[in-house]
Amino acid sequence: MVTARLDPTRPRKTTGSLDGRATGTGGTVFVFPGHGSQWTQRAVELLDSAPTFAEHLRLCDAAFAEFVDWSLLEVVRDGVDSTSNDRVDVKQPLLFAVMVSLAVHWRALGIHPDAVLGHSHGEIAAAYVAGGLSLRDAAKVVTSRSNAIGAIAGTGGMVSIPRPSERVFALIEPWCQSISVAAQNGPSSTVITGDTAALDQIMAVCQRDDLPAERIPVDYALHSAQVEALREPLRDSLSGLQPRTGDITFISSVTGAGLDMSILDGDYWFANLRQPVLFEQAVRWSYEHGYRTFTESSPHPVLIAGIEESLADYAEDRTVVGTLWSVALRKVLADKSIQVRP
Repeated sequence: MVTARLDPTRPRKTTGSLDGRATGTGGTVFVFPGHGSQWTQRAVELLDSAPTFAEHLRLCDAAFAEFVDWSLLEVVRDGVDSTSNDRVDVKQPLLFAVMVSLAVHWRALGIHPDAVLGHSHGEIAAAYVAGGLSLRDAAKVVTSRSNAIGAIAGTGGMVSIPRPSERVFALIEPWCQSISVAAQNGPSSTVITGDTAALDQIMAVCQRDDLPAERIPVDYALHSAQVEALREPLRDSLSGLQPRTGDITFISSVTGAGLDMSILDGDYWFANLRQPVLFEQAVRWSYEHGYRTFTESSPHPVLIAGIEESLADYAEDRTVVGTLWSVALRKVLADKSIQVRP
């Protein structure tokens, strides 16, 4: 059972909203996805209905204004049909801003993280929410990372294959010089990355063998050898970062384990882009170290299945939920027998 403890230092609300801290048999992890969790029109509605969310999105807009020549708020207001939303240098700042503003929204409702876990690009949001990066430094990492990716656009791609990594490693072995595993998202969820022509050949093999495979809509090969060309540009653009330790545990999907946030410098963020995403390992580490509630803070949940599958061998004392609306939290409270205790 998960409980929500009321915080006596906060003013009590009279509107029926929850004011407390989510706890349970173990701690709560806020999970932040990377590519694939697309911003939706519902974020616009939150701008009009959730003051804390809206205020933090404005803070993000101001922070990113130092690094981009467009307004984050204006792009959000344009809606999902805006063609600029397809640009990685627009999409990633938008996703970061919405994810961290959702996290602030949950905190305003009294739901606080004991730990954070990010997937690829989502690690920047995780580091900011945990206090490892200032908002300015986080905006700098987001924009530097997305601009760097633009330099390798058009040279590769990524493919999701719903099979264990061991089977995928065997599948790609003939193309080991041009294709590698980009992410291990769960026991039966693996992403590969690499050269476009080689991926075309892999897709043909999958089709021939009735093996499900899906192209991820990107034209670059993250977490592959192609990223090596970005090492020095990223190191230069991210000089001057001032990462710091914090009270919230940072669970790294680069190492698959907890990590001291004081090392989140330019070299770490290059590794975040270059190394495979060990999400499954990070989820398992979380559970083995006492974390039992996993809340995906994103416009559209994409990691829920991977988390559930990664924890399938463990006991059932866990809660995994995707979030956008405050009403979603209330539903979870009801469905999971979460109690409010004064």
